[in-house]
Amino acid sequence: MLRRKTILGFGLCSAALLAGGFTAAPTLRHFGAPTFLHVQAESKIPAQEATAAIPDPPPPLARAPSESSTTSNPATPSPANPDDEKAVAARLVFNRALVDAAVLNTEYENFKRGRSKKPVSLSAFRSLELRLNTIADADPANTQARDMANLMKLRQYEILQPSVEIAASANRLLYAHAMAERMRHDGMRVVVSGRGNKSVRFTSPHMTRKMAMQLAKSAQIPEKAKALQFRRVVFGNGRRSWTYDVARGRLR
Repeated sequence: MLRRKTILGFGLCSAALLAGGFTAAPTLRHFGAPTFLHVQAESKIPAQEATAAIPDPPPPLARAPSESSTTSNPATPSPANPDDEKAVAARLVFNRALVDAAVLNTEYENFKRGRSKKPVSLSAFRSLELRLNTIADADPANTQARDMANLMKLRQYEILQPSVEIAASANRLLYAHAMAERMRHDGMRVVVSGRGNKSVRFTSPHMTRKMAMQLAKSAQIPEKAKALQFRRVVFGNGRRSWTYDVARGRLR
């Protein structure tokens, strides 16, 4: 029974060693007991080849991005520079003001030349003047805004000029009446003449050049004449006269 099991074990070991690439060299020793089989295995594969590292598997192929992934994650643009955004916004405000000023100026020219019967609002010119001055103050290099603001101011003066001239003429007439009332006891007569009451005449029978110079100095006539935009002041006695040139500031 023991012999059968030994032979069966030997057969199984021999088969396993031969399948693994080994050769068996049996050595029999007899001790008067049942025979045992000692197996010595020799490898046919060198040690270096047996312990060689197994190469890594190739990396998986990269998949091309699907159409859905490219469309669902579009590239987001980088945020704009805040300074550039401010510059663009300021330019848009300036362009709007220029357009409004050009339209208003065209309407005024049409009314001035009789092409339109619709008068232009004075407040519209004033509003545009303020807008353009604000733009020019924020950007001193913007001379175009400053020039357009001055044009809006000039238009206001042109619109108001008739009323201003009427008021100035009335003020010159009131001045002459006040001076005539003040000098009435001295036999002085004061009247205005000319277009827009631009000339004032002081007449007295005793008037001389020296008296005219003293009167002008004491009554501050040159200062008043300049403030009221008189062109000339005449001193006379009915026979002779001396004229004070307001623009040149001297008596002739």
